[in-house]
Amino acid sequence: MSVKKILFVDDEQFVLDGLSRLLREYRERWQFRLALNGKEALEIVNNDTIDMIISDVRMPEMNGLELLERLQTDEKTKNIPVVVLTGDQERSLKRQALDLGAVDLLNKPINKEDLVSRIDNVLKLKEYQDIIIEKKRALEEQLVISQKMELVGVMAAGAVHDLSNLIAIIIGYSNLFIEASSLNQEEALSMERIRRAGEKASDVVGHIMRFSRLDDTRTMVNIGDLVDEILSILEVTVPKPIKIQWKKPHEAIYLSGSAIKYQQVVMNLCINATQSMEPLGKGKLKVSIQKLPREGEGRPSVRIEVEDTGTGMDNETMKKIFYPLFTTKEPGKGTGLGLFVVKHIIDQYSGNIEVVSEVGKGSIFRVYFPLDEGV
Repeated sequence: MSVKKILFVDDEQFVLDGLSRLLREYRERWQFRLALNGKEALEIVNNDTIDMIISDVRMPEMNGLELLERLQTDEKTKNIPVVVLTGDQERSLKRQALDLGAVDLLNKPINKEDLVSRIDNVLKLKEYQDIIIEKKRALEEQLVISQKMELVGVMAAGAVHDLSNLIAIIIGYSNLFIEASSLNQEEALSMERIRRAGEKASDVVGHIMRFSRLDDTRTMVNIGDLVDEILSILEVTVPKPIKIQWKKPHEAIYLSGSAIKYQQVVMNLCINATQSMEPLGKGKLKVSIQKLPREGEGRPSVRIEVEDTGTGMDNETMKKIFYPLFTTKEPGKGTGLGLFVVKHIIDQYSGNIEVVSEVGKGSIFRVYFPLDEGV
């Protein structure tokens, strides 16, 4: 636990000394700074990280209310919680202090138990406030990124359409040359390779176009076809030393819901898996689907399993992976939202997820979705 810095502000030196003696048994938890007026307090705040301020109101040069006002007008100091010391009869000063942003009031003379309790409560609130501010900042950054990605998506859709037309031209002319009798054997073989490459590129573009046309309406989704599309796209983008192992089920397995949401679940799990193997420079991504019979009073279900041979996770990391904005990646390389979204969708569809992982040996994510009766 880090030591918190508390600034006491009072124009009476004996009061400051008394507060220090009163709290001397808490010096392992709290570090105390002392100021005789608001001006000194501002100098300390501007040159040190202060977690909390306890200030008298009536002081020379700059009183407690003026100090509050100055703190509130500065972006760097406006979030420092301030507790104001007042007398029992100073009701108007108490009201002004609260209006100016004081988080609490303490009456003179100060009671030790009351003071310790107030400090504890205020520091806990400050900790929660700091977490909220950090999460808000991170969410704002993600909003900017998502807006950029939306624009990229619009541009990419046009580019994919144009690319599809260009590939069609390449395949068309390749066929014309192959059919021509003027080519020798070596030229015909080269042109056949060009045609096959064009057809492969056309397949990839087709997968991307079908992938992007999915809408969010609830329907019956063939989960095998969906996974097939996703892995066809990933196969082109993942590093070559990472192998994908996947066998599409012979029977069609349908799930009721949004194709986009199922897509998000599988895509996020597969991307996380491949990223966990990238530092190793090699690995295997194994994806499987299995239809499971009813157990007891439950419904039959579908299990989607994504396994990797990546770096794996320790128990502490596994406890946090579904928290929003939690990421183990370097700054700028992960949003911390992928698995949070996965868990949200699984909960929305009354599903379940299991995670097995070991550091240095990889991870297995097992997702269970209930099947509709009769499907």
